[in-house]
Amino acid sequence: MRGISRSNRGVALQADLHVAADTGVVGGIFASSAQFDSGDHRSAELSAFIGYAWQPDTRWRAKMLASYYGYAWNDSGSLYNYAELGFDAAFDDWLNIGLVYSPNAPRYLRRRGLTGVATETAELTARTPWRHRVAATAGVGYSQLGGPRGGGYVYWSAGGVADLAPWSISLTFVDTSAEAAALFYSAAAHNRWSATVIWRF
Repeated sequence: MRGISRSNRGVALQADLHVAADTGVVGGIFASSAQFDSGDHRSAELSAFIGYAWQPDTRWRAKMLASYYGYAWNDSGSLYNYAELGFDAAFDDWLNIGLVYSPNAPRYLRRRGLTGVATETAELTARTPWRHRVAATAGVGYSQLGGPRGGGYVYWSAGGVADLAPWSISLTFVDTSAEAAALFYSAAAHNRWSATVIWRF
């Protein structure tokens, strides 16, 4: 997520269930396996979100989401838990702009341990038109973390996705700037490949 691994660079199993009302109200729950460090036991990321989606015109779609992330059975207890407020806009289903703010994102400080810090993220992703159910994707983002010796880092990705409905398969190359390693140590992705298989029902 944003160039940072939450599964100790291993395989993660995930499930997502969401609903959307005609009024524009959206909500859902999400679950994923998680492991922040090789010394931790494997645990679970559980999150819920609620928000509002609308379409300003025929080419633009937008939504606002409030989300909460909790980490059940984690060795550090609730110290990883955090909340987010996000805005997302999509243009013609090929360009996405995302803005996210968290007042208490988890960050590990050598002398203080885990603590919550304010974080702002901006992200831009693009997808080529579908050709024989295959498309190329690319994205770049910047995340700024507060707290002592806080700072920001850049992350980017490039890859492709195949639509084999109800399945989709993607392969993506992910990298981050050197500042990410200073903020997240071994959890920061550097020259990593990521494969994702999704089944929708």
